[in-house]
Amino acid sequence: MTSESPSMNPAEMGYMTLITGLLDAMEELNGVDITEEMMCTNGKRQGENIGRKIGANKDPQTAVKEFIEYIKPYYDIELKKQSVTESVHRADIQFKDCMIKKLCKNCGIHAKKPLCLSIHSLFEGALSAMTGMNVEVNMPGSGYANSSCEVTVEFRPKNDKFQFLESAISIVRTSLKNSIVIK
Repeated sequence: MTSESPSMNPAEMGYMTLITGLLDAMEELNGVDITEEMMCTNGKRQGENIGRKIGANKDPQTAVKEFIEYIKPYYDIELKKQSVTESVHRADIQFKDCMIKKLCKNCGIHAKKPLCLSIHSLFEGALSAMTGMNVEVNMPGSGYANSSCEVTVEFRPKNDKFQFLESAISIVRTSLKNSIVIK
């Protein structure tokens, strides 16, 4: 690790050392897959708490804008664009100065995948709680070439099991009704 970086204060260096040490120990004890799942679960739960705090029953456009405003004090983040098709609402978001990349680079370590997964899950949990929709976050890795990260958030309606059953029952009723001939 390098302690000569002028852009990182001692507290940041200490936190990053602590976090990477914990992740290394978790991976050693539990394996990479379980550690990643634990970080996803943690991020999602934190996101759900934030989403409930901000409020539910929001459309995706409003949820994205309100969530970004809520986390702006912690992340240098902006909404690049939003688009809507029949089945998917998509929002492209940019972390202008990714905290994880910055801290890892300044500490001389590779960005830990569980840290990125935790942020993905934070978004998914918050935005799902706010909209009641399935939310998927995609963040392509870009290494240290630049300090920004692009994030694509996709919203899809949740599959309603009862809606499926109602449709199936309706089809069966129609089929039975059409097959019965009253004489």
